[in-house]
Amino acid sequence: MTLLLACVFVLLHASAIFFLPAFAMQASYVFLLAAPALACTAALRRSMRDGWRHSRGWLLAALAMALWTLGMLASLRQDLFLDNPNAAPGDSTLLFILFGVPIVLAVSASYVEGESVLLRVIDAALALALGYLFYVHTFSLLTLRGAGSLTQALLVATMFDAENLFLLVASAIRLSAADRRGERHFYRAMVLFTGLYTLITFYYNHFVALGDHPDFGSLRDPLIDIAFLAFALEAWRDHEPASTAKPPSPALVRFVRSASPLLMALALLVVAIILLRERFYLGVAGVVVAVLGYGARTTLTQVQHIKIEEGLQQKNDAFERLAHTDSLTGLPNRRALDEALERAYAEHGPGLARLTVLMIDVDFFKRLNDSYGHPAGDACLRRVSEALAGAAGRRGDVLGRYGGEEFALVMPGASLRAGLVVAERLRHAVESLAVPNTGSPHGVVTVSVGVASAVAGEKPLDALLATADSALYEAKRRGRNQVVTLD
Repeated sequence: MTLLLACVFVLLHASAIFFLPAFAMQASYVFLLAAPALACTAALRRSMRDGWRHSRGWLLAALAMALWTLGMLASLRQDLFLDNPNAAPGDSTLLFILFGVPIVLAVSASYVEGESVLLRVIDAALALALGYLFYVHTFSLLTLRGAGSLTQALLVATMFDAENLFLLVASAIRLSAADRRGERHFYRAMVLFTGLYTLITFYYNHFVALGDHPDFGSLRDPLIDIAFLAFALEAWRDHEPASTAKPPSPALVRFVRSASPLLMALALLVVAIILLRERFYLGVAGVVVAVLGYGARTTLTQVQHIKIEEGLQQKNDAFERLAHTDSLTGLPNRRALDEALERAYAEHGPGLARLTVLMIDVDFFKRLNDSYGHPAGDACLRRVSEALAGAAGRRGDVLGRYGGEEFALVMPGASLRAGLVVAERLRHAVESLAVPNTGSPHGVVTVSVGVASAVAGEKPLDALLATADSALYEAKRRGRNQVVTLD
């Protein structure tokens, strides 16, 4: 339906010119104003539909269409009210040139969530600098009334061609690396518009405006409508069809997004270099602004990426700590203990150092749970873990919860004798807590400790743990609340 309306629009434009030859210029202006206004309206509607925060591209496109509409209004004023026959009045030409600046900004700025506001300020400053240089360059070729010679008019037409071709290439580059649905839709609309606009305006400027019909009102005017109506149709579309194209590679997406800010700096740099011959100091200033602006933006982007990476690293570290920490006691968990044992064997190497392991079990813990309830059992384990941690004391040792009511202490480089001394200290620390346990013959919570020691590599790690576990069960068999070694 919308395509049919667009065709009707073009036919009405041609019919008005054909059937009202005396008012062909006035009739043509009505349609030439309406077409970009419709494109602007469609882009604004798209912005409202997608949400203002996620539709800066459509907003900038709407601004571009509004500038083009203003340019046509200025042309209307020159033709109908000032009776100016010049094909390139300064005011309308400037607005037609400036319409490309928001599009350059839209295709060069890769906005991401959480991006620094300063980056957007730099982008806006570069866009304003580009607009000002366009203003200076335009009025170095034209006066407000228009071009003084055919040569100047041809230079202006060439400037239009160069700008339009740049917009087309930049939009195509961004489309080639668009991997998100909304982004792909926007850049496809821009490629469609800039492609049609580049071809149509090249033909119109060189063969109509500078050819046989310098004034609006010819049957070739409806050609101009096509580019704006095509953009309006694309922007108005509510449902994007599923794409069958192969998605771009992640490497291409990252490269284009990282390099896209260069497009704005490049446009500014080119215009500044062109101005060097006419306004040397202004051209130099433009080059400096382009280089410094791009450099500042790149530096800020790198700082932001570093900040994001540091935040991700902190989160990874937090997750890593959680993955290695027992939630009840706050001690290292079984996974952390296994890694500590493997690390102790790997770092010292076969025959280079001794490794001592203590297996610690809370005596009669099931009876405590049955008598006092599981909350009391959890509280008991927390107190026992605090007492064990306070009594362990040696740097480099790793104390952790091995599972249930069982704990383990890994002592790299410790002799069997040192392990026995520490084990007795642990046993005494827990007994001294005097946590009541009516299910125990001792009347309080106690622990049994099994100790095993070996030279790293002398026996398999599993065998060392099995020896410590056997010593623990021997301590239990002998009556609990004691330290036993089988070595």
